[in-house]
Amino acid sequence: MRGMPNKRQPLLSKENIMEQLFRLYKTNSLSGNEVEIRSLIKEMLADVDLEIQTDFIGNMYITKGKADNYPCVAAHMDEVHEPCQRSIIETDGLVYAINEKGEQVGLGADDKNGIWIAIRLLHELPILKAVFFVEEEKKGDLSGCRGAHVADLSFFNNCRYILESDRKGANDLIIQGKDTPLCPIDFVPQHILDKYHYQPTNGGKTDVVELKMRGLGIAVCNISCGYYNAHHSNEYTKLDELHNSLHFVKELIQTL
Repeated sequence: MRGMPNKRQPLLSKENIMEQLFRLYKTNSLSGNEVEIRSLIKEMLADVDLEIQTDFIGNMYITKGKADNYPCVAAHMDEVHEPCQRSIIETDGLVYAINEKGEQVGLGADDKNGIWIAIRLLHELPILKAVFFVEEEKKGDLSGCRGAHVADLSFFNNCRYILESDRKGANDLIIQGKDTPLCPIDFVPQHILDKYHYQPTNGGKTDVVELKMRGLGIAVCNISCGYYNAHHSNEYTKLDELHNSLHFVKELIQTL
């Protein structure tokens, strides 16, 4: 893997923090073509003192701070939607995208919501690891989670757990993916689940499930982050739920 130093830039205003989310939505990242979104993530982290490494397939591994062990967050950079010029519309806390013809198109919130959460946490927390995977989505006859399938597991040797934000809705804490256990049912304290209105449940496959299938020995989970109708033209985000997810993940990191 190849390291890349970051240069410090002026801190963002609160308005620009939300503009970052909309810029992520506007950036096309069809699975297998993550170059532009990867460059944008690096730009958005340019004001943070951290180390970024990229492997042969394009996965990004990020370390902030010096510690004996780290919390880790994850998201995937790719989406299923064909490239187009998107305009981002926000109405009463709902966000969706339209093309040049005014037709609603996929927003890419699966998983740009997760990317945005990880970027915010890398700005706000002093000690953190993050990984952004390529090619999580299925493409034609190719299976999904191709980035996670070849990811460097040694990056996680000093991680306590991995929290991935790649789940639809607002309330799911995925503790089992298909037939793969991810973490104990009591991994998250009940009072935190109640505070943010989450509950443990089962879900499908994503990057952290693939890592567990490869033998990763730490707890992982997948967390709802406020998007709906993934993989469809009527995809949208509820901003209040996205912010609730950000605060939920942040409190987990500060607690676990």
